[in-house]
Amino acid sequence: GLVGISIVLCNVTALPKECVQVGYKIGALGMAMLQSHFEYSELKSRVNHTYSYVLQHSDPVQKCAERARKGYGFGITSGDTVFAFLNANGEIRYSILAGANLPDLLCEADKYLAIIGDHGNTLSRSYMLVYRETISALIDNGENTSLTTTTENGEKEAANDAIYLDRQSETLSFHKVLQSFWLGYHDRCYHYSEKLLETKDSGKHHRLVTLFYHGLNSFVLLRKGKFTKRCAQVYKIAHSALKEAEELSRWNYRNKVNLLEAEKYSFQGYNKEARNSYGAAIMSARSSKFFHEQGLACELAAFHCQRNGDLEQARKFFDQARTCYKKWGSSVKVESISNEIDQLSFSESAAVEVQIGTA
Repeated sequence: GLVGISIVLCNVTALPKECVQVGYKIGALGMAMLQSHFEYSELKSRVNHTYSYVLQHSDPVQKCAERARKGYGFGITSGDTVFAFLNANGEIRYSILAGANLPDLLCEADKYLAIIGDHGNTLSRSYMLVYRETISALIDNGENTSLTTTTENGEKEAANDAIYLDRQSETLSFHKVLQSFWLGYHDRCYHYSEKLLETKDSGKHHRLVTLFYHGLNSFVLLRKGKFTKRCAQVYKIAHSALKEAEELSRWNYRNKVNLLEAEKYSFQGYNKEARNSYGAAIMSARSSKFFHEQGLACELAAFHCQRNGDLEQARKFFDQARTCYKKWGSSVKVESISNEIDQLSFSESAAVEVQIGTA
């Protein structure tokens, strides 16, 4: 009962952060009572899955993934496969957000897909397929890692089931935001971000992460002169929401706030403030072990330096970004950064030739 109350307080979008703080305390009390006064071994998988909706607002996202992994084990051991598979989905979802190594995560998702398929749990399998698609896109845009059976019976039936489509609509939009942002499809990222944010009953955690990417993506669109009025509003909304979330979890959100601020300063032409904020974003992402977002901060810092004519520092930041993306296991991002470095080298060579020609 207490854990259920805490979920409502932590996840209703309209409630302020004070309710989330109270919800976290109520949930912790409920878990302590369960562990101290009741034998609940058969319920551990259910409790772990349910409580994760509280922890995701306060605890490191890596810890949420670990808790979901344990919940899967509890479920399999007790024979509660329904909640075991819900925990398996939770582990993969949190691991994606934590920037876990993508090839390892792909193997883990495939392992779960095989087990879930053997038990015929179509709903859990359909969600896992969505997560797997995102992992595949982030590795190599699906060129060598996509499933070859996505149009065969099981997947096709689940994809065309109206019940699953309705339940998955928010999840699908959220993962389209992730995929399109990281692959550089900025108009598409804008579209799916707006679609998710227009959904009144979308989860608070999904909204926060979406706002982060939507905010960053908006600066790209503003530089292109697209959706200027709305994009100018998006930063304020995203920054306000993430600053509030940071008060509950510096680990999960400080680097995101720093990076949004860096992009704002860069767009406004405040070079010194932008560099300081990029540096803070890189350091806080590294501290939280978010290799993907550390790489992103380095990448955006490199573009800032490039726009301001500091090609030497841009190269250093691009090199750091490539190193982070290698740790993440994203071949598509490594290739993208390598192309940027090659273009930078060409620009530097052209600049030297011009200097020699005018000497």
